[in-house]
Parts: sequence; C-alpha cells; structure tokens
Amino acid sequence: MKNLTLVLISLILIGGCQNSPEIVKESWIGNPVSSWPDFALTNEISFTDKTYYDVANSFLVNTGFDTIGVSCKHLFMVFENQLGLNSIDLGNKFNYWNMYPKNHKEKTVTVKRLINENSNEQIGQFNTLKVRDWILFELEGQNNQLYPLKIRYTPVKSNEIVYAVGWGMKQVDNSIPALIKLQCVNNLGDYFYIKPLKTDTHPAGRSGSPVIDKNGYLVGIVSGQEGNLGVIGGIKYLVTLFDKYNVDYKNPSH
Repeated sequence: MKNLTLVLISLILIGGCQNSPEIVKESWIGNPVSSWPDFALTNEISFTDKTYYDVANSFLVNTGFDTIGVSCKHLFMVFENQLGLNSIDLGNKFNYWNMYPKNHKEKTVTVKRLINENSNEQIGQFNTLKVRDWILFELEGQNNQLYPLKIRYTPVKSNEIVYAVGWGMKQVDNSIPALIKLQCVNNLGDYFYIKPLKTDTHPAGRSGSPVIDKNGYLVGIVSGQEGNLGVIGGIKYLVTLFDKYNVDYKNPSH
C-alpha cells in the first residue's frame, strides 16, 4: 500500500508538470524599449467626411494560427458623436483603417474587415464598454516589420506588475512608445483595475495600448480610467470573441 501511494503521488506530480509548460520569456523583454520590436501602433481611420490621424493605440496579436489587429471598442463613442454611428459597425461611409508605429507610416498594415462587427450591438457608454473593450481585425496581408504579441491565457493576479506600451496625448517624446509600469488592484475577469506606480503617467490618449507581463506576453488592453484607477480589458473577453467569431487560437495551457 505504501508503494502504491508513492506511485500515485509521483503520477500526480508528473501530470501537474505536464499541464504547466515552462514559460519562455520573449527574447527582447530585457532590452531597452528603444530596441524592442514594433508592436505598439497607432491608427489612421478614414470615413467619407472625416479622417482621424494618430488616434488611440492598437497592436497585432499572434493567435498561434494567424495574426490579427486589435484596438479599443470605445473609439466607437467618438464615431457615434461625430459621425452618427449607433452600433459596432463601421457603416457604409467607412474608407480604410491603417495601423502603424507612430512616425513610421512606411510600416503600415491595413485592416481588411472588422471581425466582431455587430450592427445589433449598441455602442453604449464607458461603464458598459469597459467589459467588452476589444475590436478585432482581419488584416490585408502581413507586414514583417511589425511584431505580433503572443497571448498569456492565465489571468493577471492581484498585486502583479504589468506594463502598458503605447503613446499618450501628453507624451513629450514620441520617438518611441512609453512604457508605463502598473500594478493590478482587482481582477474581475473581463477587465481588471490597475494603479500606475508613478503619478505623472498622463493616461489621456493611451486607450488601445497593449498591456504585457514581465515576460513580454499580452495580458490586456488599456481601456480607460475610473477615479485614480485604470481599467484594463482582460484576455478572458478576448477569448470569448475568438470562440464567438471562430478565430483559431492556440492556448498552450490546454
């Protein structure tokens, strides 16, 4: 009986190890931000009557099978107020949506279509959008100059340190994206609250920035601000969209 118990314990330990693959850091994560690959992007969005330049942030995601574009759904609040759109649908006056590193339009990738377009989904206000603040794009081909982020599927833990990478409206040096160090305060699943570890981070304009962990993996998207806390859209909702819209993805923890 004693030997059988030892065998069972050994099998449990081996099984646990097999279900928890070793996390390999991204090769660039220990380098200065200036030498990181280009994954933090901004947007140029054109409609018949108006074009938005360098508005919000965006990025590319490696699903394990394909590369998709991502930005923040609450941009539709701007389109609602200025263009009269009333749902998560770019409408018949939409011309194009380009993504590129700020100041480097030669590295542009162009959107082919909005994957989670839904004319029945009302835009709403930020208190509802923060739960679902991801828009996903199929791209026109690929741009090898841009780097798609890999996804971490495990949730961010309370007190964990993560990093937003993108541009803000009051950012003095726009030559590279800013790296903002954040601490998770409370994870509610589809989104989580964070506090910046510096007081001069100026959150305005950082919406849509990717949030990465210490290993360089995507853990969220910058959504907005509530009081002194930032709101980050979580991977849980991103996976919900993958499942709903038949986006193939590879979760190494499964």
